[in-house]
Amino acid sequence: MSRQTSVWAVATVFTAVLLALASPAAAQRDFEPLFDKYTLRLEGSAIGTSTEIRLDSEMLGQGTTINFEDDLDLDGSDLIPSLTFEWQIARRHKLGVRWQDITRDSSATVDREIQWGDEIIPVNADIQLRFDVTQYYVDYAYFPWVKERWAAGFGLGARVIELSATLAWQSESTQGEGSTEAEGTGPLPYLYFEYRRLFSDHWRFRGGLGWLAVEIEDIDGSQYVARADIEYLMGRHWGFGGGLNYAVIDVDWAGLKNEAGEAAYTGAIEMDVYDVSLFVRLRF
Repeated sequence: MSRQTSVWAVATVFTAVLLALASPAAAQRDFEPLFDKYTLRLEGSAIGTSTEIRLDSEMLGQGTTINFEDDLDLDGSDLIPSLTFEWQIARRHKLGVRWQDITRDSSATVDREIQWGDEIIPVNADIQLRFDVTQYYVDYAYFPWVKERWAAGFGLGARVIELSATLAWQSESTQGEGSTEAEGTGPLPYLYFEYRRLFSDHWRFRGGLGWLAVEIEDIDGSQYVARADIEYLMGRHWGFGGGLNYAVIDVDWAGLKNEAGEAAYTGAIEMDVYDVSLFVRLRF
């Protein structure tokens, strides 16, 4: 995780909490229980991933496309924590932040020659892979339709991705070895739609969908973000439930950095991340 992005994320959440606490306690509370003033949600998420990455270099040109799960035996599933903060600023305005950190590693022997950045990895080399992805979702929604039992709105969001892939190899047949690290941080904006419904005084549903094809800074491509969860409201301050989240990116990413922090590589990245989550929500 880069220091700059970590500071930005902490500052965003901290500012949102301060503004929420500074708001008059009784103001705009007629939107409950369809919305809460602000909430903190702790999730246990069973994730599934599919990752294809190609790392090109100026020296060797276009690299080999590698599926981390199929080619390098990276585990496609894991159990991780997720954290979500939401602030209903007013009856028709909502801000949400979600955080996830996915860290995995693997060992594999490859049956073909692979070009990864500035490295040529020979057939039958032993490869050690470490792949870290931290993602923040920040979205704002305006709700022009707020009824007693349902609400619908639209807005803008951004998925900030920090990724780091370190690939080390050694070959007994050629007596060779090497290591290459590539990392990057990028914001991926999207248009966002959200729908909420109360099935009863205790059961609440929420669905969200985001999409955008965009060229911004060093990233050119598209992404989809989809969410759905159902929650049981247990008294005034607690809720629990389950949800599904699905996010897809397909981008060309220039300016990926090497171990020295220099912009050395261009990457083509296709990554699907889905999770099934159980959560407990603290409602304020």
